[in-house]
Amino acid sequence: MIIVAVVILLVGLATAPLARAGAVARPPLAAGIPGQPVWVRPAPPFRFRVWAIAAAIGTALTIVAIVLAPAFQVAAAFLALGVLAVVTAIFRRYASGCREVRDAIDAFRPRIAMPYAGKAGHHIGMWSPWIDRAGVPWVVVARTPALFRQLAVMYPGTPVLQGAVPDSVTGALYPHGAQANADFIAASPATHVFLGHGDSDKPLSASDRVLQYDVVAVAGQAAIDRFAAAGLDVPADRIRVIGRPQTEGITTASRRVPKSPTVLYAPTWRHADDALNVSSLAVADRIVEALVARGCTVVFRRHFAGQNHVAAEAMIVRVDELLEADARETGRAHRWGAEAMAEPLIDAFNSVDAMVSDISGIVVDFMASAKPLVMYAAQFTDPDAFRATHPTAQAAYVIDRDLTQLGVALDAALGKDPLAAVRAERADHYLGGPDRRDPARRFIELVQELAR
Repeated sequence: MIIVAVVILLVGLATAPLARAGAVARPPLAAGIPGQPVWVRPAPPFRFRVWAIAAAIGTALTIVAIVLAPAFQVAAAFLALGVLAVVTAIFRRYASGCREVRDAIDAFRPRIAMPYAGKAGHHIGMWSPWIDRAGVPWVVVARTPALFRQLAVMYPGTPVLQGAVPDSVTGALYPHGAQANADFIAASPATHVFLGHGDSDKPLSASDRVLQYDVVAVAGQAAIDRFAAAGLDVPADRIRVIGRPQTEGITTASRRVPKSPTVLYAPTWRHADDALNVSSLAVADRIVEALVARGCTVVFRRHFAGQNHVAAEAMIVRVDELLEADARETGRAHRWGAEAMAEPLIDAFNSVDAMVSDISGIVVDFMASAKPLVMYAAQFTDPDAFRATHPTAQAAYVIDRDLTQLGVALDAALGKDPLAAVRAERADHYLGGPDRRDPARRFIELVQELAR
């Protein structure tokens, strides 16, 4: 009986390697992959120490039974064996699930990847609808586990991986110019394409970081001119003009600005260094008060970034309160806060008669509407000097840093609008030419080409 009990106990202890293998198994961080088992978590349900504790207790129980209760020694050994078998089976099932995740990824074989090393995550959604329409398997590749968890929540149903670009990928699209993109590029033989997340006159729009990519996708000729002005030698055969898919659905103005217009105020985020700031948030309350004084209905749409700037956040609260108070007093249907942010940007563009903004990609996209545009020059007292160094402003009415031109700019934009013809020419220059009836076509064609 003692021999039987010892043999049974040893059989149970022999499960240690299987349990340990399951305890150290980890699946690739993945979400939204076809065929992926959804029950597999990033770590097993418990650590190997659970097996070790069970083994210690089972061994002690069997020894006690052999010494003090011989009639129960076999039963004690079987009990220890059963507990160890259950724990080991859980570990083995988890290890099997990890292999199933890897197998699902291998079987998926995406052709297009969107490597991402940014912070906000919103840049992916600026391009993903048109990648979906290209009809090719694609995946977001997060640089870090923390970023993977963020993106998996932000984009449920979209395939997301963490780590390196899969070997099956032939084209990698970058919506954000993070320095860490260099790691993705160095590790993958795919064709690496810089997209960015907007066309604007911000300093990094013409950064030498674009030189590391195989292809630089631009909206129109304005971006090419910007590279040349910055002294960047980007070979013509590495530049691809794709227009702006994000302007799809924007309707062009069909009437003059009405007497009581609706105006979108969309300031960009405020930089922590005031010397580098291009945002109007420091004076946002004065801009909104001027719009309200003209009888405007205001749609206030903050930028999703920059939420750690205390003064800017306080100003956003101040503007929200101004609009809420005026809405109560006048009945005007201002939109602000969560309501304004939840509204699709295209719908916001289509619902207004004019826009006030800063140096930002939203300015270029708004050009597709042919509606009046007002820009704030955060670092300039002379509107002409601002236009000379920021070509997007050639189509805009400019408010100087000190707001001395605020009234003049708003009167012109919401009145006779003398820049209407200039805006039409500038829109073609920035958005890929006069043929913009199908803004997404060239980008979708690029994705399909890369996937071949």
